[in-house]
Amino acid sequence: MGAGSVDTFALWDRDGDGQVSVDDIVAGIRAAGIEVDRDAVERMVAAADTDGDFLVSRAEFDAAVVAGRIEVTDADAAFRVFDVNGDGRISVTELDSLIRHVGGGLIEESAGALLAAADQDGDGYLSPAEFRVLLDFLSR
Repeated sequence: MGAGSVDTFALWDRDGDGQVSVDDIVAGIRAAGIEVDRDAVERMVAAADTDGDFLVSRAEFDAAVVAGRIEVTDADAAFRVFDVNGDGRISVTELDSLIRHVGGGLIEESAGALLAAADQDGDGYLSPAEFRVLLDFLSR
């Protein structure tokens, strides 16, 4: 994890028992003001859960992150979270939600301006690749 990155596991492990369940993760993401698809969380837990207990331990989580089975700090995971309707692209409305929830008032540009700047093919939506470029830009 890079400097200043959030310890996602600790955020989700509310009771500090070293295990996170689907409910823990859903609650953690919703606490951040983000609506999340429970099925997507269940798939993520299944991908990381190597011992079949439907819980993800710190070790399983770290191993899954390293192996790329869960990409919590990266653009792909963020893209899936903010692609609310699951159509594989981010609309100006979805981007506006991202700015309000994650930007915390630090992003001054409007969603429309950011989308226009990052929308390389001019289709009015952000693809995963365009979204990654935008996140790189915003994290500078």
